[in-house]
Amino acid sequence: MTLRLPNDLARRLAAATPSRKRNQFVVDLVRRELDRESRELEEAALRLSSLEAAHASEDTEWLAFDNGPTVGDEFDEKRFLSELKARKEKAPESSRVSTRA
Repeated sequence: MTLRLPNDLARRLAAATPSRKRNQFVVDLVRRELDRESRELEEAALRLSSLEAAHASEDTEWLAFDNGPTVGDEFDEKRFLSELKARKEKAPESSRVSTRA
């Protein structure tokens, strides 16, 4: 692989690194950066998975809501809120998830 560096950066690399060590120096820097990026992506995926798991019951509530048999009907907000309130009142206290920060 051929790598082109800006002149000022190439001069700094040449001044800071012995001539037989420059390739390995660049390889090590690239490897470190790619490893860091992989760790960050893995951590983000784990955080997202835990957030999704914590809110799985909310997804079930939304999917279970039936706004009526007709597709063309408009959304009935009052009915939805009353059904949501009834579901929350029926849910055991331990399964409730607080959305307050």
